[in-house]
Amino acid sequence: MKKLLYYTFLSSVAQSIYRIVFNLFLRDLGFNNTFISHITSLEMIGSAFLGLLIGVLGDKLGKKIMLIISSITFVSITFLRVMIPTETVLLYTALFNGGVLTSRMILLNSLIVDITDHDNRGKYFGYNFGIFMGSGLIGNLIGGSIGEFFGFGTALLITGIIHLSSNLFLFMVHENKANHSNVRIKDIFNLKDFNKIQSHIVKIHLIRTFLIGFGAGLFVNFGNVIFKDLFNMQPTMIGIALAIAQLGASLGSIFSSKLSKKFGAYQFTLFMNILVIPLIISFAMVRDPYMFTVLYALRFSFMNMTNPVSTTIIMSYIPQNKITTISSFRNFLNFIARSIAALMFGYITSFSGGYSYLFIISAFFYFISLLLLRNLFKPILNDEIFLKLYKSSSK
Repeated sequence: MKKLLYYTFLSSVAQSIYRIVFNLFLRDLGFNNTFISHITSLEMIGSAFLGLLIGVLGDKLGKKIMLIISSITFVSITFLRVMIPTETVLLYTALFNGGVLTSRMILLNSLIVDITDHDNRGKYFGYNFGIFMGSGLIGNLIGGSIGEFFGFGTALLITGIIHLSSNLFLFMVHENKANHSNVRIKDIFNLKDFNKIQSHIVKIHLIRTFLIGFGAGLFVNFGNVIFKDLFNMQPTMIGIALAIAQLGASLGSIFSSKLSKKFGAYQFTLFMNILVIPLIISFAMVRDPYMFTVLYALRFSFMNMTNPVSTTIIMSYIPQNKITTISSFRNFLNFIARSIAALMFGYITSFSGGYSYLFIISAFFYFISLLLLRNLFKPILNDEIFLKLYKSSSK
């Protein structure tokens, strides 16, 4: 598990540098918001379809080997985009890049389930997600600075080198091959053996994924562009603003298991999700850069610090030989929603006052997902698996 955490750290630093720099790289080349939104939308579509395929192959061939293949593909595409940054190359590589970017967390979460049990899974999911967010903080800080002082292309090349080196730790992780070596493709897609609780959890989980994916897709992937448009921030300052958000989410994720045991997993998750909605609404009205940064950081922190808790619970109710496939279905819906939302970003922000409308629409989708969250927890509050994961939440 320690080796896997080292891998998470390096690969997450690389991907966070990429995310803070790439849109600014496109803007620096002279592309406008409409083109950037098209690129992002294509990456989301690739994340949906190719991510689904990679997830299925993870259950069939192994999570570790698919993580390594995805990493090599991402690095190759990044280098190609820097060397030949034409409109055609950027568009065609978007589909593949989206798939390999998103597959990392799908495969990584499944691999964690593979090497942990009910007693320590919540703790390690919290550590992993905390490191994921914390390394994102580092990536945001150094990505913005490198991009501003040495060029965005140089920052992207460094991204590729760091991501490739992370595989050294992944090679040392021993995966349990019993969960995938004899699995047939048609068996992976057979979901009829799910019991009533499992079916309920998967159904609500997938619907919430689509709603949150759309709400988040309207603005989360464009944080760097939003700060640039609203406040004309320099890349280094944008990196700092986004890093503050990552710091809060990182600290919250690391302690999410303890907080869930103290206050109850259901109570903790529900309360954090309630707080997110007024924060998003406030984005539509606040135009002071410092206050906006604080509110943005709080929303990002509150929403993401519950991820280890919900992921641990949901994955603990899914048969281990189907975890990656279900995660891939979730990923598919998430990024289909985000791809549609990404297209809407370009059109909505082209109108006067577009950002205000953008955040109000997003808040509405988060509100509907909040109602579904309550329904998701109802049948498992006194269930044995749920109580074992978070023993103190048996109220």
